[in-house]
Amino acid sequence: MRRAACAGCTKLLALAAAALLAACAADGPWTDPRIGEYQAEIARLNARLAAEVAERQRIARAARRREETLRRQLDAMKSIERGILEREDRTQLETR
Repeated sequence: MRRAACAGCTKLLALAAAALLAACAADGPWTDPRIGEYQAEIARLNARLAAEVAERQRIARAARRREETLRRQLDAMKSIERGILEREDRTQLETR
């Protein structure tokens, strides 16, 4: 008698599980009702990240331009200094 009752319980559990799975399958995949809010927040963060990246790239380009300008100015000043030193050497040789 006990065995028959246990077999009935197993069948009942199997039927309940099948019914539950069938109901889940009929509803489709579960989605969070706030998915639209999440997508809006993700889009806002993507836009902010893109803006920050663009700003950093702009700053980096400006820094490179400034560095190149300073390098050219330094080269020009070195050239002027070389010219002055060469002129001083020539005048010293001429006075001897």
